[in-house]
Amino acid sequence: MKIGEKLKNLRLGAEMTLKEVSEMAGVSLNTVYRWEHDLIIPKLSVLKQMADCYNVTYEWLLNEGSAESIIKPVSNLNGATVIEYQLLRMFRQLSVDKKNKVLGYLERMYVECNTPNS
Repeated sequence: MKIGEKLKNLRLGAEMTLKEVSEMAGVSLNTVYRWEHDLIIPKLSVLKQMADCYNVTYEWLLNEGSAESIIKPVSNLNGATVIEYQLLRMFRQLSVDKKNKVLGYLERMYVECNTPNS
């Protein structure tokens, strides 16, 4: 996955607009658009700022070949973590039957984690 695609996916996961990112990074809206479409690559200092904003590692953003994300723990994007966003994205691609299996598993795990030891 290229840097631009990662930046766009992270922005969408954070429910941020191009304008919000441009204001945060101190660049034009057109510049953010060009980053996300891999027309230009952000400066290293900006990439570090974006990694902090999206709670991912700087190294992950730089590694274009990596499809897996390296997520900082306890990340928060407008109330949802990057992991939660990724889970939702994958969950939406499942069939109804598979979604029900995942929910059953999560319910069992939740009960197990929230039941006091007897």
